[in-house]
Order: sequence, then structure tokens, then C-alpha cells
Amino acid sequence: MKKLIFGFALFLSGCGQLSPFVDAHREAGQVQLVGQSTPDKVAICYNPIWSDIREVENLAKEECAKTNRKAVYDDKKWFSCRLVNPSTAFYDCKKF
Repeated sequence: MKKLIFGFALFLSGCGQLSPFVDAHREAGQVQLVGQSTPDKVAICYNPIWSDIREVENLAKEECAKTNRKAVYDDKKWFSCRLVNPSTAFYDCKKF
């Protein structure tokens, strides 16, 4: 039984990072971003069970601050990201 639990934990650890992250990255040699985020709408992948919502909000604030704007919560989707971080919070980047 211990081997089964260890194997499952090892499997999950390979499925992605455990902390919240911005769902945007560049593929090698590409200019366009890949993922759910855009410059006007930031998508943060997180796990509602163990992620601190303040960390999610801070990631959105940091991302919007890159374009001198503020993050405003917009929406949430379930099971729209990775296995370990299945939820996505969307924030609009708005000028104030």
C-alpha cells in the first residue's frame, strides 16, 4: 500500500508545479504566447484546496503591473488547467 501511495504522489508531482502560476509561456522560436493569458486578461492556474487566494491575486497584480494596469477579478473556471492546479482565475488588466 505504501508503494502505491508513493507511486501516486510521484505521478502527481510530475504533472506540474504545485504553486499557482500564470498560464502563459512561449514555445521555442515563437513570438506568440501560448496559454489562456493575454495582455488584457490574466489567467492564473491554481488549486482551490491548497493554494492561498492572496498568492493568486498577487500573481495577477504583478502581471498587470507590467503594463501599468491593475488586476480586477473577472471569472473562474473549474478543470481548465493542469491536473494538480485544475482551476483558473481570470483577471482583467484595467487602467485606473
